[in-house]
Amino acid sequence: MDKIYGINPVKVFLENGNIGLKKIYVAPGRGGTAIKEIVEIARQKEIAISIRQRSELDKIAGNSNHQGVVGIYDSYLYKDIDVLINNRGEQSEFNLIIILDSVMDPQNLGAIIRSAYCFGANGLIIPKDRAAAVTSAVIKASAGSANQLPVCRITNLSQVIDFLKSRGFWVFGAQARGGENLRSLDFRCHVALILGGEAKGIRPLLRKKCDFLVTIPITGQFDSFNVAVAAGIIQYEIFCQQGRTG
Repeated sequence: MDKIYGINPVKVFLENGNIGLKKIYVAPGRGGTAIKEIVEIARQKEIAISIRQRSELDKIAGNSNHQGVVGIYDSYLYKDIDVLINNRGEQSEFNLIIILDSVMDPQNLGAIIRSAYCFGANGLIIPKDRAAAVTSAVIKASAGSANQLPVCRITNLSQVIDFLKSRGFWVFGAQARGGENLRSLDFRCHVALILGGEAKGIRPLLRKKCDFLVTIPITGQFDSFNVAVAAGIIQYEIFCQQGRTG
């Protein structure tokens, strides 16, 4: 069992979750109309509701940032790679799959999932080892979009990149310096975008498999963006070039 907390993540989970909630804990007198809507949806879906004091919810959630509501659910349901490939929306003729290499921070993972969902990506691929998994903290950081965007968790990123290439994808890798200018590249194709971890970026083996290395042009004293920020900037350029619309 795992948990999700916060008004919007719980509501999104109720409405669109990969798997259903088993129970909802609610603090009395919290959240007003928003909590009432959650309780009503839960009742309609015959999900158990338990009233608990805020101090108890702090313990259940593991922190106090739950906004008076915590949901309990089975472990997150990851999707198969074929689900991602077949999840292209009608707004574009091209696929976009995001691949994360050793992204460890749950907040970064959640933010990247959120931007991938907002920019119409097919889905996201993460490795099983040395990387953040989709947890309650990630779901909250994604504002619930982790329950709407398919996420695939695999053992071997190198093999999945080869597989995507065999299916017609071009592989773009983000790096802080030395790549081609983001604005000069043509993304009107099936795109697999690799983003590396917070400390070392994309590992050398995966970097060698990239068809293009992408660098965001910047000025100032810093030489790179946070990985979640970089993901949003690059995805927006892809979003515009591929003719995706909101």
